Amino acid sequence: MYRDVNRLFTFACFAAPPILGSVVSFVWHGGALWCAFEVLTGRRRLSPDRAMRFIALAMAVYAAANIMSFLANDPSWGRALQLLPLATFLLFSFSYSIWSISQKDTIARAAILGSAVAGSGALVLAVIQHYLIGMRAEGGAGNALVFAHVACLAGLVCLAAALTLESARSRWLLVIYAASFLAVLYSGSRSVWGVMIGVTVLLLLVCRQRAWDIFKGRLLAIVIGVAVIGVLTSGLILHRVELLSANWEALAETSNYRTSLGQRVALWEIATKLFLDRPILGYGMQSTESLIREHLILDYSLDSGFTHFHNGFLTAFVEGGIFSGGAVLVILAAMLVVATRILRGDADETARFGALLLLVVSLVHAGSGLVNLIFGHDIMDSVFMIFAITGLYLAAGTSMLPAEAGDRSPAAGDAAAQTRP
Repeated sequence: MYRDVNRLFTFACFAAPPILGSVVSFVWHGGALWCAFEVLTGRRRLSPDRAMRFIALAMAVYAAANIMSFLANDPSWGRALQLLPLATFLLFSFSYSIWSISQKDTIARAAILGSAVAGSGALVLAVIQHYLIGMRAEGGAGNALVFAHVACLAGLVCLAAALTLESARSRWLLVIYAASFLAVLYSGSRSVWGVMIGVTVLLLLVCRQRAWDIFKGRLLAIVIGVAVIGVLTSGLILHRVELLSANWEALAETSNYRTSLGQRVALWEIATKLFLDRPILGYGMQSTESLIREHLILDYSLDSGFTHFHNGFLTAFVEGGIFSGGAVLVILAAMLVVATRILRGDADETARFGALLLLVVSLVHAGSGLVNLIFGHDIMDSVFMIFAITGLYLAAGTSMLPAEAGDRSPAAGDAAAQTRP
């Protein structure tokens, strides 16, 4: 039963984010709650994969640190609802365990197909919103940065697939990658532009032999594609770059913090001071908005409000202290370690594709998180879980299909592929 359900579930989870926005959160959390019920009632068993358990432990530390910080900073029942997003991290191991009742090739192909739908849909929505409505593209996410983030991930999955599993369909996957990149450009999210370009270059370097085989004889088509994207978006790119340059000049020459860049710099300075003042337990997730408003007024004479510090790492350190921020670093580092070990070894193409998924999600979250969120948004948290689970399972996981069939011992080939982070 789970073999077919997991295939459809994977497709839905990868296809939905840029098109349907928070629907992906309902889909993943609904599935994860069912998985928790299955494991906790003994109907299914927890996966034995060491890499998954290590990352699940780091996620539990992240959740525990934030709960402790909440309790140490004037807790109240009214504010307790702000802790609800932490449940996402506690569901990770349960979702992984049931998701692994599947064939790896099937899950990989479902993820690729879902990402292709997501990338194509992202461009359609971006074109409609940019040209017909006259707004920054935000797709179904309702936020330009979040839309750019998930569209970027969809495009990079298509690129990773073209460089590993889908050489026969590489041309179409590259077209969808270009569509995703165009959607990201229409979002106007400069930070994601840079992150997507940087991760793209890294993927091409990691898979340089396959990349050369694909691009050989198609250089003219690639040049034409780049030229078309440049013509379509040159005005938008120039406008956003000029705006950033003007903000930088205002900040550097007159210490003007009232621009978009100036406000971000102010937030980073505030967050750094707050963490140094209380590094162990932090201030609690419930205090972030009030702290930001208070210090913007007192220190910078800015009457503005923000829900986070526009740096995911600083936000984690301020809200939950050193254990919260440290857990975030450990989670991302562990995923990078697993990905690196698989890519350096002689793993099959499915495992390499899974490793590229880990590489992509950790670098995109870390890169865009330097000026935005890492954790704390329902769509981004759900997408992170989806990529982390799928990538870990494909790269170094154990298929639980033998257990589903009544054989309680994992398949020897999968067990041998486990990697300790």
